[in-house]
Amino acid sequence: MARKIRLFFEDIPQHILLRGNNQEQIFYDHADYEFGLDVLKDLTSQLLVKMHAYSLMPNHVHILCTPLNRDAIARFVQGFGIKYVSYFNKKYNRTGTLWEGRYRSSLVENRFVLPLMQYIESNPVRTGLVTSAEEYAFSSYAANSQNVDNECIAHHTVYNLLASSPLERTTIYKSLFSKPLSDEMLTFLREHITKQTITGTKEFYQELSRRIGSSLISNKVGRPKKMIQNNTIKRNTMYKNLVVLDKENHQNFKISPMSNLFFAKELITTPVLTSEIGHIGKDFPVVFISGEQSSLVALNSLGSSNLAINAEGKYIVNYVPAFIRRYPFSLGINKDDTNQQLVLIDSESELVSQSKGKQLFNKDGNNTETLDNAITFLQNYENERIQTQNLVNLIVKSGILEEREITVGKGDERKILVNGFSVVSREKLNALEDSVLADWVRKGIISFIDMHLNSLNHIQTLFNLASIKQ
Repeated sequence: MARKIRLFFEDIPQHILLRGNNQEQIFYDHADYEFGLDVLKDLTSQLLVKMHAYSLMPNHVHILCTPLNRDAIARFVQGFGIKYVSYFNKKYNRTGTLWEGRYRSSLVENRFVLPLMQYIESNPVRTGLVTSAEEYAFSSYAANSQNVDNECIAHHTVYNLLASSPLERTTIYKSLFSKPLSDEMLTFLREHITKQTITGTKEFYQELSRRIGSSLISNKVGRPKKMIQNNTIKRNTMYKNLVVLDKENHQNFKISPMSNLFFAKELITTPVLTSEIGHIGKDFPVVFISGEQSSLVALNSLGSSNLAINAEGKYIVNYVPAFIRRYPFSLGINKDDTNQQLVLIDSESELVSQSKGKQLFNKDGNNTETLDNAITFLQNYENERIQTQNLVNLIVKSGILEEREITVGKGDERKILVNGFSVVSREKLNALEDSVLADWVRKGIISFIDMHLNSLNHIQTLFNLASIKQ
């Protein structure tokens, strides 16, 4: 069953927020910002989106825009994400997601358009990047306050009503920045984009309710967040404290073999490689997690702990996913030298010790065979992960996925256990051009999709496991 779509009104602007994953930087130098601006310019000319204000920050992007059709915003954000991530990953020799899940959005009442524009364009000042908005080159401030030509910007009606001439409008708009927004207004604007609720008054909510024929007062605007149960986002990691493995600081590090898998007990999904789907799909549903950088995962849970790990910390089936087997190691990239891969280790793992286990470095500070084997495993995993990501990207781009959720009960008793994932639609798959289907058959993609779809039969397995553990 598909999740609710975001609300759309062709004459109402939306505040859009994209954040870097784990609040990491998404723009490092002038060229990054310039490329981001070029992408925005191209998209505003290609898609039915009118952009009124924006600000490109080191680790996030604010945009105020008005979509002219229902799909415009989604296509706009997706287009920006795909093009910029491709550029960023190639430049910095990295792979994987760049964004923190789905973009946040909030419908904006006209009376808050100007305060929100000031909020967006003052962001560099509030965060200490510059001392005044005039100094910041990567926002729409110059276009709105100085009438500087900007192909990205289409002035909103509220802005145009400031005065009859462009010069007067820019003068009035610039004067707004002489007085900072109040703490109350800042809190109001931040709260609504964070919660993805409507930035507006109660009367505005009521107006929109009348237009769609449904109450909006008690319901949050926007789609549910990924992988939730009882509205609580679950942590999906098994690492406590990843650090760069260093022969000087970790000369005495030793590692013991896995005796249990309790470290992975909180994983509600487990990343899957394409080569593993035949093994994992025999026991658990394998699905796609949507987002800026979609991924292939096995569902291990109905919203709580990992049902694939029993009370003794053992995996309940013979095949343990490579993602789990690589623990306590992982790979990272040196930000100062993006060509250099770094070996990471969970320094707080029970497998890591200075008194027992196999040594990682010998007396001369060189890698032992144990560490070399671990590095080889990590590198092989990363190579397969990239191949998997390429296949996932191809399937996502083809448009054959549809969103699903796992629920129990009906009517007022209906409860969502897991949502935020997608599966291949047979109908959409069969509607692809014959040449595409033939190519996918030759490349083994159809076989992969068949294994994915067959794995969905094991959703019932999760219920069976959950009932056993109760």
